[in-house]
Amino acid sequence: MKSILPRLTFCLLALVFLGLTASSAYADGIVLVGSNTLRPDGVGLRTVLSLQSPGHTSTESGGIKWTGSGDQVFGDATRGGTNNTVSLTDLGVTRNSTAIQIGINVNEPSGGPGSDPINVTAMTLTAYDTSGSAVFTANLINGPYTLQLLGNGQGTADYIFTLDQDAAARLAAVYDPNLRIGLQATITNAQGGPESFYFGIGKSSTPVPEPTTMLLLGTGLAGIAAKVRKRRNKGEKA
Repeated sequence: MKSILPRLTFCLLALVFLGLTASSAYADGIVLVGSNTLRPDGVGLRTVLSLQSPGHTSTESGGIKWTGSGDQVFGDATRGGTNNTVSLTDLGVTRNSTAIQIGINVNEPSGGPGSDPINVTAMTLTAYDTSGSAVFTANLINGPYTLQLLGNGQGTADYIFTLDQDAAARLAAVYDPNLRIGLQATITNAQGGPESFYFGIGKSSTPVPEPTTMLLLGTGLAGIAAKVRKRRNKGEKA
């Protein structure tokens, strides 16, 4: 029995450590709602990011962020007026309505219905305060997502992503009307682009279940407890 106690103590300490580190690794984030053919003009959606892969690669990755004095474009984001952060006030986000929608338009030069789909492998929405410090982030979960081109040309959000309820609640907790939100994403199997992203507001999706790592940890602790009981029973029979 004495030899089991150090193992149980170690496992309990590991559980506490994982619980502390999990505070910065959120199980919530950005999820796919489904296909949508809303047009940005007139419905509150606006272009905030356009990504175009260089000619020698099928991966496009980049974004836009707020530095405190202006917007900064990085990666494969196309230069020009189609990349910009947006304040929560300009977007119409309030403390009680923080379910930001992210529309994406798939736009491939050799595309059209039935063409090869793109893969959205990463997406991060970040809220910056007036000094340029990130006060909120939400990452793509349950991905990657394989998205087929639905129509030709720009100006239509083919698919809609959103913050789930827990991520929207985290944003509400740090809400400030002056926060500016930026976006970055990574897409593979792109044939040129540009893929464009739009912001809007809407209803959040259903909550995301706890990550499987916590389930596995709980199963492991249950197994250790079973072994302790088994050895204890053997000792009593002896």
